[in-house]
Amino acid sequence: MIETVESGIAVPRAYQVHPLLDPNLPSHQPAVAKMWITAYRRIREDRDAAKYLVRAYSLDPGGPDETLRTLESYCHDADYYLDDLLRLVPERIAKLLEVTPATRENCDIRKLFVASFEEDDARRRYEAQRKLYLAKLLFDVDHCRSVRDAVRHKEFFEKLLDKVLWADAENGEEVEVCCLMNRDEDGVEHLDVGVPRSEASRCWRYRVRRIPGRDGRPPIRIFHSRTRFKKDATPTPDRETRTGFWRLNESPRWPGIGRRSGSIVSKMIRRGIDDPRMIQDLIGAMFIVGSRDDAYALERRLIHALGGPFRWRDRVDTLSGEHDRARLGSQSSSEFRVLKQIVDILIEDPSNATPYMFSVEIQIYPVDDYLRTLYDSHFASHTSYKRRQFLRELLPLLFPAKVYGEEINLITSLASENGRLEFD
Repeated sequence: MIETVESGIAVPRAYQVHPLLDPNLPSHQPAVAKMWITAYRRIREDRDAAKYLVRAYSLDPGGPDETLRTLESYCHDADYYLDDLLRLVPERIAKLLEVTPATRENCDIRKLFVASFEEDDARRRYEAQRKLYLAKLLFDVDHCRSVRDAVRHKEFFEKLLDKVLWADAENGEEVEVCCLMNRDEDGVEHLDVGVPRSEASRCWRYRVRRIPGRDGRPPIRIFHSRTRFKKDATPTPDRETRTGFWRLNESPRWPGIGRRSGSIVSKMIRRGIDDPRMIQDLIGAMFIVGSRDDAYALERRLIHALGGPFRWRDRVDTLSGEHDRARLGSQSSSEFRVLKQIVDILIEDPSNATPYMFSVEIQIYPVDDYLRTLYDSHFASHTSYKRRQFLRELLPLLFPAKVYGEEINLITSLASENGRLEFD
């Protein structure tokens, strides 16, 4: 932490909200830096001060004088989190950015505090500062009530769907959908959906479920659905089975991120969110339907079944046009098509007679638009989207150019639409 003070500097929101990630904290936010400097001086002068700080931070004031897990134990998770993020860049770049051995071995709060001020090397000084803060964020997520209750919320929502949606469903025929990546005359890739099976194509097989239509309307065809808890896992790209079809996987793409709340922490940093309770999509439900007409019909059915329009908010529709495009994340592809909303669900409170609400993000995709998100090489794919998020948003925040050199800005500028680096 460099103690120089300047004025009139525009500070990125992510650094305003997450100050210890800022390599220029003293010049950007002197008052905040002063609090950390005061804590550092106390810790330096009194070896027991660090123990008191950790105990006071992680102690349940209404419970016994003990902690379930100390803040220090989350320092290892901070390293694993960065390791997983660096899987998104070429190995030679990851090697340059990986946590140095001295910082990786240091999981002592007092030593990290001291290193963030006294380490001679600027990079190791920043690494210690960043490690302290990432450990704090990971601890906060694990001890957030809405995160802790999310598994129960997810199970409740699944049972609710069984009652209001799936009870009317009829199992239909098995449908095969094949896709083929082609290039046009200008060399631009595009995905053709619904092509004949061939050695070059990928084919998926779905057991279609049909929800009877109302008022003389045709049934709603649902090809696939799933609910997910943001902390659990990010699905991997689908893999081919022995039968030649491709299977939808649910295992983590990056092993540490799912298990260690990394996806939640990443969103908090990128969006400048300081409280995990503000994450609206901890629970999500995805539906893959036969057509855009099916998407809107399913939306109407769900709105009617889950509390009416009073319970629904933040609607985004890129199926019918581009008017909502700006409401998606800045790294979303121009080809990404989805119909989504947030719905608030009432649930019984075990400790109170009054129920409370939790949020679920509903995403509905026509099958052809959804399959584009599965192709790693297609710039509308989920994998490409995550790469772009990291390279353009997270990378410059967690590996700032002031510490790691101007090459960071070059890497960010070279990130292509498909999330790869142009010089790969």
